[in-house]
Amino acid sequence: MERELQIKYYNNCIIIEKNGLKFSVERKSDGDIWFNSNSNITFPIDFYSRNQIEWRSYNIFANLMKTIVGRYILSDDYKKKYNTLPKDFIDLETRKIIWHSDSNQYSSLYLHLKENQIIVSIKKDQNKKNTFSDGNLKVRIRTSGSDYGYYYQEFENFFNDLSNFAYQLNSSKNEKISKQRKLSLFNKNN
Repeated sequence: MERELQIKYYNNCIIIEKNGLKFSVERKSDGDIWFNSNSNITFPIDFYSRNQIEWRSYNIFANLMKTIVGRYILSDDYKKKYNTLPKDFIDLETRKIIWHSDSNQYSSLYLHLKENQIIVSIKKDQNKKNTFSDGNLKVRIRTSGSDYGYYYQEFENFFNDLSNFAYQLNSSKNEKISKQRKLSLFNKNN
């Protein structure tokens, strides 16, 4: 039985979970954004989901991909022979974005638009060993000094959109709980 996508928000950390798969997106105090997972993960987010949370999440991730690709094309980075971006950053033919961690974590974030799904993957780079890892996979989106230049700005907007959505979800759950408490049959003051 498939479980619906769920989003939880805790102190600048968003946890996204579905069918036993889970990853988090977190903004640290230095402004950097981190994607975290316990292991290699391939997480599909479906456009045609009946779950409103999954559908809205799909739109937030799709907007991230569109703004990155839009900047890439409008700034002519795809034409420049000697740009500083990693060569595998954007593949327009396969509709895939790859962000190698801006730290020595040797992990990468993959965003892949495939049919009516966005596949979010966090994977350890196969050809590199990380002797300093705590077992979790972490992909850092650095807000200064990144190999990806100013492309981190799209991730900042993405994080704001996703955290606002997650915060609204958590607020509505808390509001429902407080309303349920007011409807108690045992409290004569209500």
